[in-house]
Amino acid sequence: MLRFAIATLLASTVTADNGLTVSMYENGALSGTPSKTYTITSLDKVSESGVGSISITGTLTFPILGWHNFTCEFAQTSLAMVWVDGHMVCTDAKHYQDWRDPKQLRGEIDNPIMVREKKDLAFRVHLYRNSSIPASTATTFSMKWSLNGSSSITSIPLSAMTTEMSPSEQEREALQKEVQRGWGNWNQHSILDIVKLPDSAVLTTMLCNKNDDCITDTRIELDRGNDCYVRVGMYAGDQSYTQFYFGQSKTVSGNVSVEYTSTETNDLTMLITPQTVEQGHKIRIAGRFAWWRSGEYTIVSGNEVTFQGTGFDKFTMYIQGNTTINGNFIDISLDNGPITISTLKSTTVQSARSDLTAAHETRMNYLRTTFKDRAEVALAIEASAMWNLVYVPLENGPLFPVSRSWNFVHDAATTDFDYVIFDWDNLFASLLGALTNKKLGYSNFIQTMKSKTSDGFVPNYEAGGMKEEDRTEPPVGAKVLEELYNRYGDKWLVELVFDDLLDWQAFFLRERLLEPLNLVCLGSYNVLVDKVHAGSATAGMQGGRWESGLDNSPMYDGEFFNSTTHQMMLYDMGMTSMLAQEAQSLAYLADQIGRPEKQMLLDRAAHFRALLADNLWDEKIGTFSNKFPNGTFYERISPTTFYPLQVRAATDEQADSMVTNWLLNKDRFCISPTGDSKGNGPDCYWGLPSIQAGDPAFPPLGYWRGYVWGPMAQLTYWSLKQYNTTIVNQGRKAMTNQLTSLMMSQWNRNRHICENYGPHQNTTDCTGTQFYHWGALTGMITLMEEQYW
Repeated sequence: MLRFAIATLLASTVTADNGLTVSMYENGALSGTPSKTYTITSLDKVSESGVGSISITGTLTFPILGWHNFTCEFAQTSLAMVWVDGHMVCTDAKHYQDWRDPKQLRGEIDNPIMVREKKDLAFRVHLYRNSSIPASTATTFSMKWSLNGSSSITSIPLSAMTTEMSPSEQEREALQKEVQRGWGNWNQHSILDIVKLPDSAVLTTMLCNKNDDCITDTRIELDRGNDCYVRVGMYAGDQSYTQFYFGQSKTVSGNVSVEYTSTETNDLTMLITPQTVEQGHKIRIAGRFAWWRSGEYTIVSGNEVTFQGTGFDKFTMYIQGNTTINGNFIDISLDNGPITISTLKSTTVQSARSDLTAAHETRMNYLRTTFKDRAEVALAIEASAMWNLVYVPLENGPLFPVSRSWNFVHDAATTDFDYVIFDWDNLFASLLGALTNKKLGYSNFIQTMKSKTSDGFVPNYEAGGMKEEDRTEPPVGAKVLEELYNRYGDKWLVELVFDDLLDWQAFFLRERLLEPLNLVCLGSYNVLVDKVHAGSATAGMQGGRWESGLDNSPMYDGEFFNSTTHQMMLYDMGMTSMLAQEAQSLAYLADQIGRPEKQMLLDRAAHFRALLADNLWDEKIGTFSNKFPNGTFYERISPTTFYPLQVRAATDEQADSMVTNWLLNKDRFCISPTGDSKGNGPDCYWGLPSIQAGDPAFPPLGYWRGYVWGPMAQLTYWSLKQYNTTIVNQGRKAMTNQLTSLMMSQWNRNRHICENYGPHQNTTDCTGTQFYHWGALTGMITLMEEQYW
């Protein structure tokens, strides 16, 4: 039982709305019903003894606008974070190798933050107690602020604290706690870790040969130090069934199938079936607890292990097979065939196979019923998100990082903390995940939007509170939210992030309008450098290229960056179109939740629509093009040429001409009118390359220089969807069929969802990362076209 030493004033001394809410948990995961809840009236010092975890929540009201800085102190925590409106303003930095002084992170995490309009901001503190200290030793936390650049550090007054968060934040909190449950591959670093939330118990299943060479961890991709072959199968959106093969590393020649099913009561049944293994191969299992969370893992016998996380019930896992205890491991021979690991003592190989077959068939029946003849496409899309589903306590809820191979938590203390959020990549993943699991899609969307920087934009990347402060990426959040809202109708989600999306718009209007026409350009500048003098303020021309999301596109070949204005000297048709589309989507969403900004946003969309139509239509080549401020078009044409159609910047006649002469042209974007690549040459067979096939950059290819990308497919689809002419409808339908065939060719051959796809007919595997969720957008557009979304 926790022993509380309350060093702060309690609710009896204040009115119900004053102060902040402290919730105490006997477990180490902020899970379940708090064992005690009370109100504090000061953040000068919060002190608690015992074991478990602590949250402090409410709303902070800022008395003035401007840049505000926070000073925090932590003691006896294993992990601690403080968020203001989603900005991680303080951390104890225990997720880094050297447990560095958190003050070293200034300029990398969001401290200070800018309050420009909205003054009432959600406040969260998560304190995970260091369980290695005596129960009588207190975990402490304190926080003060300095307002609007003042050098005076002061206590946060009671008048600035409210015990409740907004209704939409409360909805968020309930949803994200709900989805932090069950068995899954929650640890990004290795799919061999089967993790149970909220306990944080980890069961690792390794494959070893007779010489004790072992595959101890693996991801899906054969890159970034991973040499183990993996072929994934179904990963059900309701987490009821998962299957994959792994093996064939440089040292271990064996290959096994792993499949498991879990129930709503958290029972797990796993079946591991040898495929091609030599005599003496074995499965080696190990147990532990993730993310510095405490618990006891006990080997009871060769056929029985127990887990008990601090504050959680003990559970047992039973092993069916020929076992040997090997120190802290249990080795299970594969010489006699399949083995089982289960929380149910009665499980046998036969019963496990029966349960797993039933779970698989139940999910397939759901997919067939819901998506009919596109069930296999839906299965691949579902897998694209679910195989990248992770949990890490540095975020408020589960999310879909782009790939298990990507990690930007540099010098992470353990691989448990590996992950990264990329701006538009993760926003698109919300659509993929929400196809069959609304709540996980929402959680990912929220975490991506709440990764916004001090300057108000969703950054190029965020990981562990650190983020790219000098640049954003393509703005697609409002359009994705419009899609989610139209599918599920949850107004609270719109209310939660509406102001964040307005902030993102405001950033572009403030920092990324290029004179004299004031169309959107790309740029790079870290405003925090002026505040904390941390690192380089700008990444220059390359920073601007990265902001485009099209890192090495031929559209940005050359050097035309203004180091004074921190802007790329090029009117960008793609970014301008997306900003206009965002304004249009926000206007629609404002109307749904009764916000007053609807007309202002419609006017903004109309303003940029006119600028696109009047200035970036290139009559000579019959499509939209980027342009230099001197009036010269830069005719390097990518699929962004279609993006102005999102806001109907082209006439019907212009749109028809673009589809006929560009999209359906086998020498440019190579979409066959019949949607089957018929008539295309072998080099531009699959269609919609990231630079048109007639560009000199296309033949050598390379990343955004000719490979086929899911996000370009999605944005081009949305663009064409705004027109209802015979020619545009034909082109749109043909494009969806052809690109979905491309995705399914890789899924069926390799079970890969590609970061990007080769345009050549004979491309046998991904040309980029081999399991990167947004590659499934090439299938999502068909589900949208056929009204399965």
